[in-house]
Amino acid sequence: MYASAVRRSTTFTLANGAQIPKLGFGTWKMSKEEAAPAVAHALKAGFRHLDCAWAYRNEDAVAHGIKQAGIKRDQLWITSKLWNSFHDPEHVEKALDDTLKDLGTDYLDLYLMHWPVAFMNANGAMVRSIRSTGGHPVEDTELSRDFMATYRVMEEMVKKGKVRNIGVSNFNIRRISEATESAEIKPVVNQVEVNLGVHNDELRNYAHAHGVTLQAYSPFGSNQNAAKYLEDPVVIDVAQRNNITPAQVLLAWTLGRDIIPITKSVTPSRIEENLRVLDIQLPEEDIKHLTDEALSRPIERTVDPTEGWAVQDEIFEDGIDQTREMELKGGAYVPPPAHESPIEHRLEPRNDPETPSRQFHTSAHPMAASSSSSSSSRRPTAIQARLSPRSGSSSGSSFFRSFASSSRSAAIAEVQPPTASEAPVVSTSPLLRTTTDSAIATPGLRLTDRESNIERETKKMNMYTVRTFSTSAASRASVSTSPSASSSAAAPAPTSSSSSRTFPDKKAFLYEKYLRLLRDSPMVLVLQHNNLSVADFSKLRADLAAIKLPEGEAARASLTVVRAGLIKAVTRELSAGNPAMAQLQPALSGPIALLTCPHLTPAYLSALFNAIRDAQAHVLAADPTACVFGEDVAFGGVFRSTMGLAEEFGRDRVFNTPLTEQGIVGFGIGMADMGHTAIAEVQFGDYIFPAFDQIVNEAAKYNYRSGGQFSAGKLTIRAPCQGVGHGALYHSQSVEQFFMPVPGLKVVIPRSPIQAKGLLLSSIRDENPVVFLEPKMLYRSSVEQVPVDDFTIPLSEAEVVQPGADLTLISWGAPLYACIEALDVLRNPPAAIAKHFPQAVRSASVEVIDLRTILPWDRETITRSVAKTGRCVIVHEAPVTAGAGAEIAAHVQQNCFLNLEAPVARVGGWDTPFPHVGELFYKPEAIRIADALVKSLTY
Repeated sequence: MYASAVRRSTTFTLANGAQIPKLGFGTWKMSKEEAAPAVAHALKAGFRHLDCAWAYRNEDAVAHGIKQAGIKRDQLWITSKLWNSFHDPEHVEKALDDTLKDLGTDYLDLYLMHWPVAFMNANGAMVRSIRSTGGHPVEDTELSRDFMATYRVMEEMVKKGKVRNIGVSNFNIRRISEATESAEIKPVVNQVEVNLGVHNDELRNYAHAHGVTLQAYSPFGSNQNAAKYLEDPVVIDVAQRNNITPAQVLLAWTLGRDIIPITKSVTPSRIEENLRVLDIQLPEEDIKHLTDEALSRPIERTVDPTEGWAVQDEIFEDGIDQTREMELKGGAYVPPPAHESPIEHRLEPRNDPETPSRQFHTSAHPMAASSSSSSSSRRPTAIQARLSPRSGSSSGSSFFRSFASSSRSAAIAEVQPPTASEAPVVSTSPLLRTTTDSAIATPGLRLTDRESNIERETKKMNMYTVRTFSTSAASRASVSTSPSASSSAAAPAPTSSSSSRTFPDKKAFLYEKYLRLLRDSPMVLVLQHNNLSVADFSKLRADLAAIKLPEGEAARASLTVVRAGLIKAVTRELSAGNPAMAQLQPALSGPIALLTCPHLTPAYLSALFNAIRDAQAHVLAADPTACVFGEDVAFGGVFRSTMGLAEEFGRDRVFNTPLTEQGIVGFGIGMADMGHTAIAEVQFGDYIFPAFDQIVNEAAKYNYRSGGQFSAGKLTIRAPCQGVGHGALYHSQSVEQFFMPVPGLKVVIPRSPIQAKGLLLSSIRDENPVVFLEPKMLYRSSVEQVPVDDFTIPLSEAEVVQPGADLTLISWGAPLYACIEALDVLRNPPAAIAKHFPQAVRSASVEVIDLRTILPWDRETITRSVAKTGRCVIVHEAPVTAGAGAEIAAHVQQNCFLNLEAPVARVGGWDTPFPHVGELFYKPEAIRIADALVKSLTY
């Protein structure tokens, strides 16, 4: 979608009905010589919203610019701000009159309280501040905290007609909450910093819920960050796809979030470029994509005078607004799930399991508009849909969702993992190993280097782990092998608790608390704002409280929201004895929480996509020849399986490629032949077919063709596969069966995070080229305790995940979870279908096997199992005709014929393209599998 040539609405409607121009022209940091011509040109170009302030000291020049432009007063929206020196109720009107005089007007359209900070100014002198001997402004702490005393006088200015609307600036949720609850004339605007480095998402959510419109100063990041943001690859990508400039992207993104950007420039061409954003409507998916990028970054404010002014209370209180979304007085605001917020989301847009499929501008389902935009209810599972009575047409309407065409020009994925209700029952599945002991006991798991990555600082996105224990070999060994490492291994912290700054009682208490947390915890995880949503934060606290402690232990992990300024001071004190603390300093900005753990284990909770990312990081760290490449890989990959690798290992080793699967695989073959470890990502398994000739005729046959002289064995091709619930025919296929007759190639499909990491590391180190297929359904829905160390799980060895004696049930990838659901249905069938399940079969002992490696597959394990049970059911998502199950069934029939008590049964997809509507009924689900089990057991 390109910029529209039609002028769109140029105003927003404030809560009181006033119409405010969508785009403001700012005058901050303009000299008087610059301000007059810049304002004049802006007004002649079409700006009608001027943002001024007494503190800018150029309001008289702004008035001169207005006069030069010849624009009538009633056609303008003029904003100014009350400076900190005039918060005393006796001085508010005097300061306003001075502003009105300089601007040459008898009223303001909007008057803002510039900061929630009051400076001492007993005589009301027209000065910016009275300085202390230390050079800081002298704060009137009592008036700073009682800002409503100032605000009430601003209300009187409205009644006198000198001001038409009032608001605030640089207010956080706590202060804006107090203002909206206590004010007679409620604030209609809160002007704050908003850009890629300061998303202010929580504040935006709260403000919009309470009728307060946000204005954004420094939308480009001010002089400090403007170049970085305007040259950001994500911004440039969006600009190129929409045929607009990077500056217009940032402004359109801000407008798309219903925030008024305040632009500033003294260059005529840039003033005109900024104004043209009013003709642009950025596609919704690009707004979501940019919001996600902002959420994934640390807070990087260009303006934060908390320390420079030495104020008693932090101004922004970063890190606390998240929790305030749920802790407001009277439960005034409950943050909606990510997809219910109009233009924003808190989780990665391609990975949020709660987000319904997005509407893309490339194509849309003809029924999407009437069915997907308004409903936020979850879809039933296949079993629920089969058994529950339908109420009207609403239950069926949720099947109609928007979807993208096969065009893949955008960097944003056209499909995403399913809603929680569409996913198989994963989180509590016995297939997952959710304790340290069970994780280490994974069959076939071999730790290749148990001490690697223990002495380290770990970075994922903006998440930092600091291990404070001794770096001696003995200590490392005790940490890596013991499920509960003793905190006695911690490095001695500096004994001095003195600080160069004296804190008031409340801050001193918090300072000592933070100091104890860092000193006493063998591991501290620092979480920044983008790592946790409000719901995640609450859930994590509940999960921590529910963890069963080891016998005899009382201390448990805790999650503590901390103040950035204080935690910086604490880490400075501890940094002398711990280099890791010194390295942590850059991360301590914005909202911060400390996850402190009294014990260390050799495992950590991880989703499947993170385990894949971790495996690649191990390889990149250990093998200097290793490279990861593919479509959008440097941005983190469409499913975030390469997040942060480019930043950690460099863009010469983790890089994007053109949209050409044949080229990606061909390039990988060449790299592998030259001795590099090549990890190629094909964005979707469905699009691997253009590379089929390269895979089948080159990679697989290269070693044979050259008589063993050359090999592509160091090539691993990663590709997401299998259905996700609404991906339709181009983003849902199981493709493993197409490789079954290809000698010289291996094909692997994991079922869980531990399996994904171990099997991927084995695949990368195997002497043969490997196609590693990753079930999209499981990227986020499967979570396990994954060992942090480098480990492998052998290829071509199936795993018996549940022993049995009456029937062998074989599957791989996501359908395994449906198999486990089917066993529950078999044992305890719902009343509506119980008559179809004879009592004799309900106690059947079923052996469940995860094939794991599809080519070459483990014939011995399958043969042994079927010879024992005499019955076999094979489940896969691919169509039954010529699926991998056909080869397994043929082998079983040939080698176990005399042992069989029933024909081999196969449950798979139907012989049709993968459908978009009703897709869940295409895949093997619990009822179909249970039906096959009953037929086999009663044959």
